[in-house]
Amino acid sequence: MKKICYTPIILIMLIAPLNAQNPPKQAVNICAVAIPVMNMYVLNYEYLVNERHGLAARMEYNPMSGSAIDNAKGVAVVLDYRWHFAPKLASFFIGPYARYRYVDGSGHVEETTFNFTVPEVNVGLNAGYRWIHDATGINVVLAFGYGYSWVTENLHPTNAMIESIFKKIKKANDTYFDAPFYGEFSIGFAF
Repeated sequence: MKKICYTPIILIMLIAPLNAQNPPKQAVNICAVAIPVMNMYVLNYEYLVNERHGLAARMEYNPMSGSAIDNAKGVAVVLDYRWHFAPKLASFFIGPYARYRYVDGSGHVEETTFNFTVPEVNVGLNAGYRWIHDATGINVVLAFGYGYSWVTENLHPTNAMIESIFKKIKKANDTYFDAPFYGEFSIGFAF
């Protein structure tokens, strides 16, 4: 999975100097800290439509594990609008975001296997800063946000023991389940 996340970044770093814009209007980043800390793979892309309006997309993949989990994963897509305080990509920004996240998997309690799905829609505001090294195009983004989530939990079959185990699964993966928090500490390449 790490190869899948790093391959687009490496390709863009090789191709981008041929199409480099000064100042840069596009950036591709990965959230490198999320991989070892949260076991989450995140790829971000932002395009500066004109001097101050950025459109960003983010994809997330989170394989989940735990003693009661047999197989589970979460995927998410985030769309951002970023208004930049300066007329360039390297600046402070603020804007709304919308995220759709879907978690599905299976687990077990004693000899009973259960399945779960957790679709979530989240909307909110975020703010941050993008720093770009002029000579190389390497950039770093630090952003935080918070919003409101609409979550549906589907658990089949269900009983008190399965519900108790599922609560423990959610607590162990609380950064991914019903998480209206938006965070980004990413590194990448601007071109």
